Amino acid sequence: MRLGRAIRVRRRTDAGSTMKQQMPLTGLLLGMFAAAVMLLAMDGCATPPRVPGSAAAGAGPLRAVWVTRWDYLTADDVRTIMRNCDRLGATDVMWQVRGQGDAYYQSDLEPWGQELFRDAEEPETLVTVGPGYDPLALAVDEAHRRGLRLHAWMNAMPLWKGTQPPLALSHPWHTHESWRLRDAAGKAQPLGEGYVIANPALHEFRSHIARVAADITRRYRVDGVHLDYIRYVSDSMKDDEQYLTDRRTLTLFRADTGRHGLDTPADRAAHRAWIRDQITDVVRRTGRAVKAERSDVAFTAAVWRRPDIARETYLQDAAAWVDSGLIDAVFPMIYTTDNEQLAGDLISWEKAVGSGRIVPGLGAYKHEAGQSIAEQIRALPDPGRVALFAYSTFFESRAPGQDQSPTASARRAQRRDSVARTLGRP
Repeated sequence: MRLGRAIRVRRRTDAGSTMKQQMPLTGLLLGMFAAAVMLLAMDGCATPPRVPGSAAAGAGPLRAVWVTRWDYLTADDVRTIMRNCDRLGATDVMWQVRGQGDAYYQSDLEPWGQELFRDAEEPETLVTVGPGYDPLALAVDEAHRRGLRLHAWMNAMPLWKGTQPPLALSHPWHTHESWRLRDAAGKAQPLGEGYVIANPALHEFRSHIARVAADITRRYRVDGVHLDYIRYVSDSMKDDEQYLTDRRTLTLFRADTGRHGLDTPADRAAHRAWIRDQITDVVRRTGRAVKAERSDVAFTAAVWRRPDIARETYLQDAAAWVDSGLIDAVFPMIYTTDNEQLAGDLISWEKAVGSGRIVPGLGAYKHEAGQSIAEQIRALPDPGRVALFAYSTFFESRAPGQDQSPTASARRAQRRDSVARTLGRP
């Protein structure tokens, strides 16, 4: 079922059929028509000029690919990735520059990303020296040479991932031990296979993220700053773990709310709301810092697939971020092969913030067949606005564990050919 039809069916079954409900559908249908005309006009034409802020806010096509920090090691890797993104039909590249309190560019605020040296004989030395080139500077140059916009993609909350601590002693995990999440007994969140995250209630941590983003915006000609993992729950947390209940954090909670402890359901609800506000303040401070450096830089965020789940489960009040102008656009991560779910999730976002500041994020890696992801793109309300996760789904990559068999390689080729045709490339 095409998403257009799925959207129509879902709207008829929503409570009532008022004009208020019908108006967004009209906008979606007009958007589908306009997008189709735009794609036809672009087919075979040169890449459009870069206009970062307006594209993020809904003016013009924004066809993005997320490139992870695992996809590249060398300067030649960077050049190849940009060439391939252009071949795919992208207009924008979400280029990961921060994974877990580290930097994939030359930084005085955080150490080099350890993954850059995973194949080196002495990674503990190179992590302090660097790879011999600046991946972000090269990525910006290569992207702009091809008319692509490049967004600096930052993981905000993760502090580290893995059972062993960072090699670089200048890493925040070592230098800012107080940033780690702690429970009521003062015990820090332990290292493990998933991310440990920083405490968003701490003023110094929130200020640090803003400084990192401002530094990138000031020193590199990036077209956007893109936040990810800007939510509370870590992928390594257990349901029964109660963090942000340590003495220091509860003192801050009491100072802000006047509540003493977490004894009642109302106290605990207020505590969750307060954590949500701290995460929102990370977004607020970071956006202000970015825009103060360069007002034309797009400020966006990858968010959960539905605004209600984002707000209540992950304490990510992303709809409010858009409504209050804290960010230019959200990229809901609707990673599914179920078109009914995709339609429903997009409708929930449209109802929350309107359609102009939404860029649907599709999980291309979930689609075995290229035709399947291509059909999902074409069925979007506006096929000219989409973000695809991720680069290694379409191309050979340095990503550890990528299947390099002839069968897997052929499947990637089939995906990229189908998507390239859909995005306007011959």
